[in-house]
Amino acid sequence: MASIGTILAIAKGGAGIVRDGEKTVFIPGVIAGETVEYAVSGRLRSAWQGKLLRVLEASPQRVEPPCPHYGDCGGCNLQHMSYGEQLRSKVGILADNLRRIARFEPAAPPPPLASPPERYRVKAEFQVRGGAAGFFARESHRIVAISGCRLLPPVVQDFFLARRPGLGGCEHGQLQVISNGRELAARLDAPGNRGAWLDGGREVEFKVGAYVYRYGPGHFVQANLFQLQPMLGLLEGALAGMELGSAMDLYCGGGFFTLPLAARCREVLALESDADNVAALRANLALNKAGNVRVVQADVLSCDLALGAAAGMIVIDPPRGGLSPRLISALAAGAAGTIVYFSCDSATFARDLRLFLAHGLSLAEIKLLDNFPHSDHFEIFSVLKRV
Repeated sequence: MASIGTILAIAKGGAGIVRDGEKTVFIPGVIAGETVEYAVSGRLRSAWQGKLLRVLEASPQRVEPPCPHYGDCGGCNLQHMSYGEQLRSKVGILADNLRRIARFEPAAPPPPLASPPERYRVKAEFQVRGGAAGFFARESHRIVAISGCRLLPPVVQDFFLARRPGLGGCEHGQLQVISNGRELAARLDAPGNRGAWLDGGREVEFKVGAYVYRYGPGHFVQANLFQLQPMLGLLEGALAGMELGSAMDLYCGGGFFTLPLAARCREVLALESDADNVAALRANLALNKAGNVRVVQADVLSCDLALGAAAGMIVIDPPRGGLSPRLISALAAGAAGTIVYFSCDSATFARDLRLFLAHGLSLAEIKLLDNFPHSDHFEIFSVLKRV
């Protein structure tokens, strides 16, 4: 049965919200303010799902999606919006989660740090199934055999299209590629062919500010080529004017934030659980002659954080699951007067922020970094201060 409603806002996940009697229905492919005809298609967990039938009154911010695979490929979900509307929607998502989950009312909407909306991806993971190669379809493991991707640097797109015919004999696997926009390194991870290198190099070099990093396809690296320097600048801005003896970098990956900390502090404790990332971290420290970093391979959620209790500043960049109450309590009980928290999930960030506030810290700064144009994902930069 079809219904008509007005889209109230865009929710985390990219779907629009409409009220249908007692129901709150989430409809993909819409823009806040539009009047649409839709059908309720069922429930997913506790949320009602809707299917867009027609746009009756379109937003002036509705655009023709630039990618021919949009709507089928699972990579993007906001290409029907102008880029300015994408930013407004993301700011709304973050502000709503701060109010509802963190119970924090921002004095002003968190300002967004925009990115060029195309050719920004540092890494790509192409899926291979039954000889077909591309990206997964939306909510499916069916392969969309893409003719190109506007998010990828041209060197990566051209490499994939040239290599795809040679993947026809691969029944199941993943082609991982990393690029600095000029060069790339790639490997095929497949049964019987695990970790086969498909390019001359196994790492690529990134020069960001005063630092040089080398990463391979299996290492964690920030997703957006154009946001590497701005992200580094945000951290260095938070460090400006501070007298720091020691600092701690949690979930440090290959050392993106460890190096600027090492340049400003007498000593740094860097924690990372993944062995490959620890190897990249040690190599990047040696490459930049940073000898004042103690590296500990450990699961941050379960390790003894008394190791860094004296740190004057802490940087955290966790996976989407965020932090644990135990970890937040330990950090709040330590000596750090400043905690810089980078997050890639606004809901878990808001949950964690509520606990930090309850432990007596204050939110001194927050910004939205649009590291993922054309999707509803984004990064958050925040600075927490001891009151």
